[in-house]
Amino acid sequence: MRHDKYSDFGSTTNPRIALVWDTAYNLTSKLMFGRAFRAPSVVELYTVNNPQAIGNPDLKPESIRTTELAFAWQPTSNLRTGLNLFRYQMSDVIRFVANADPTTGSTAQNAGDQTGSGMELEFSWDASTALRLTGNHAFQRSIDKSTRQDAGLAPHHHTYLRTDWRYSANWMLSGQLNRVADRRRQAGDDRPKIPDYTTADLTLRSNSAGQGWEFAVSIRNLFNADVREPTAAAAALNLPGDIPMPRRNLYAEMRHRL
Repeated sequence: MRHDKYSDFGSTTNPRIALVWDTAYNLTSKLMFGRAFRAPSVVELYTVNNPQAIGNPDLKPESIRTTELAFAWQPTSNLRTGLNLFRYQMSDVIRFVANADPTTGSTAQNAGDQTGSGMELEFSWDASTALRLTGNHAFQRSIDKSTRQDAGLAPHHHTYLRTDWRYSANWMLSGQLNRVADRRRQAGDDRPKIPDYTTADLTLRSNSAGQGWEFAVSIRNLFNADVREPTAAAAALNLPGDIPMPRRNLYAEMRHRL
């Protein structure tokens, strides 16, 4: 049980409960229920000088109720799998709604309710002492209650794959693949469908045993994919081409643990 009190919108109480069953020696089942909230951000409450998005001090917090059924199965000592089924209901969803004069941007509002359901499959396989493969695939569908149409913006399918190869005691090469597909526009937004994308990353990591130093070099978005994150319908006038994400880039990291 969690209770929060805020000076701007008051108090909220949110319970969580879980039933865990060791179904077999290598299978665990869980049934979970919870309620949570998201407080309005400072931007959503008080922004006044942004021509695109105006805050609203009268906002209420978003709330969500979730029910989840999860299974964790380990068929062998080096293979772990999981299946999660979920359903949720959101209330008082905060959105930036276009003003009567669209050239003046949009204002944050508690603009409706939303329901959704989906599933996630995941695995982790130690192919050898030096090689590990992990991945997951998620599917979800969300419905805006006010329009009875797809809520839009979030992907229906999301796939993630990763491999970690420790080819020597102090060196590891990692690769990951990220696939996002089937993102719809919000109701009333007649722009073309949001393009799917696939990105790949490579990371070479080294650690100096016993000295506390760690170095890494990464190439992100290796194949220079044109990745766009969708803008809401209220932002279509000023950001019609969505928000571009970084193209191919190089990232270097150095850490020292005392």
